Amino acid sequence: MNRSFILAILLMALLLPPLPVTAQQGPLAYVTIGGQPMYCVTSQGQQVAIFIDPSVNQFIGVAQNNGYPIIRLGPGFFNSVPPLVGQFWFLHECAHHSVGGNEALADCFAIKNLRALGAIQHPAQAQQLLSMISQMPGSYTHLPGPARAQNIFNCLMN
Repeated sequence: MNRSFILAILLMALLLPPLPVTAQQGPLAYVTIGGQPMYCVTSQGQQVAIFIDPSVNQFIGVAQNNGYPIIRLGPGFFNSVPPLVGQFWFLHECAHHSVGGNEALADCFAIKNLRALGAIQHPAQAQQLLSMISQMPGSYTHLPGPARAQNIFNCLMN
């Protein structure tokens, strides 16, 4: 992605007012979740384009690389969860542009970055997030909920 494209994304994000989410929006340079501007760069320093996409409404989000890195976020999810939970999932998707497809590493990246941002200053602040995650089923790429929550807690404590 060249410098002028990144500048164009930033300018669009600053000048365009928020729209009701009825169609795909983007590319955006950042999204605001719980009052916190959230952006993403790859491990190589490349800006990740963010799209709000109703077609992923049933999902949290999807990290993709179709020649350039993107994150597609489902608007329904982010409108229905507490800010810390939404921030965690955004950072989890962002992490895939740094750690690849490893879900446990993406979870670690997300919780450590929440701590670095000051969103979590004490482990008890992560309790609601960990409780939600512990209820999630596992899959072929994700640990079962209780094991996943324990892994995230371990990352937070290290």
